[in-house]
Amino acid sequence: MDLLKKLVMAFFVSFAMLAVAPSAMAAGKTENQTQAEVVQSLTDTVTASEEALAAMKSSADKETVMALIKKTKQTAKTIQSSVVLAQRDRALNRVAKARGAYKKGQTEKAIALMEEAVQRFKDVEAQYHNF
Repeated sequence: MDLLKKLVMAFFVSFAMLAVAPSAMAAGKTENQTQAEVVQSLTDTVTASEEALAAMKSSADKETVMALIKKTKQTAKTIQSSVVLAQRDRALNRVAKARGAYKKGQTEKAIALMEEAVQRFKDVEAQYHNF
């Protein structure tokens, strides 16, 4: 009987911890982005990706280009809209591939991938405004 009591108590404690965990995790996020903040994030992301592409084309030093690519990834992650989430992730995938190619010294491939990423970010922005 004592073993049964311990098992039941352990079950209730673990169940209570599972029920509380999602609400505790959500405590850090106070509110969602407003529409103006999403538009600003989209504009900032397009600008950052264009800057990274321009730096690649102008043969800037590797550290500068890598920093601009990182800035592009960070600003893209601030876009909090379920409308364009999948398209944003696809564009971020192109940025990651461009970063990898640039790191390996494949500048032409990196430029082509970054051009595609810039176009995808512009498409994300257009899709958000047309929704």
